[in-house]
Amino acid sequence: MKSAVGLFPVLLSAALISGCSSTSGSGEAGGSGSPSGTPTTTASAGIPGCAPACLSGLSDPGTLQAGSYRTTHFFNGQLKVTLKGRWESHEDQPVEFSVAPEGNWDTHRVLFWSDIIPVGKNQKRAAGVPSTTSGLLAWLKGRPNLHVSEPRSSTVGTSSLPAKLVDIEISSKAVNEASDCPARACADFLTWPNAGDNIYGIAEPAVLRLYLADVRYGGKSHLFAIGIKGKDQADLKVFLPAAEQLIASASAPVNPA
Repeated sequence: MKSAVGLFPVLLSAALISGCSSTSGSGEAGGSGSPSGTPTTTASAGIPGCAPACLSGLSDPGTLQAGSYRTTHFFNGQLKVTLKGRWESHEDQPVEFSVAPEGNWDTHRVLFWSDIIPVGKNQKRAAGVPSTTSGLLAWLKGRPNLHVSEPRSSTVGTSSLPAKLVDIEISSKAVNEASDCPARACADFLTWPNAGDNIYGIAEPAVLRLYLADVRYGGKSHLFAIGIKGKDQADLKVFLPAAEQLIASASAPVNPA
């Protein structure tokens, strides 16, 4: 696995492959691993109710042409988005599908996530947090190393799924949580089902605009999340129009919970 520090100094991320083995670090990282299982449901059958464990699979779509794109693994291949211009993606798997305008992968991107799990500063799953929008938001607000804006009502996708939106940054009083942090302070706060040691966090001055929606598919309730990541507030502001257009174009066979 490549060194995370050398790839991007303002975001913490690791490869998010079900059952893979890797560690988190300061920067944007990609890794590889063997899928831990075999899909048992075809895409045409809809999205399986896979929480807390999802089907294995990993795809690196590379450059995406303008127009409609349908995921290979995320949401069991049932998420569709419309791209204006050329984009690129290096994550299309059960727990994440992420895209960026071509050539800007290390600067800003849009991340679609399923069933995210809160992580404390000890990099362990936070106990007792409901897997709901309200549960995760309450926990995030209580995380001392993060500054989380007041939640705002929003919608996502062509079906206008009700969602809550917050901006997440490193607190001005944050105590650094990562030994290889490239900035004054870094904080990890999310992981996924079957993610192993893979975690997600940010390093100052990165900002994550996070949409959270309670949805149902596969006969179960799930927490659907979409992140818009910018290297700082100014970068986020510039990227927002393209990111919001992409999110508004998204469709999948899910219903509000």
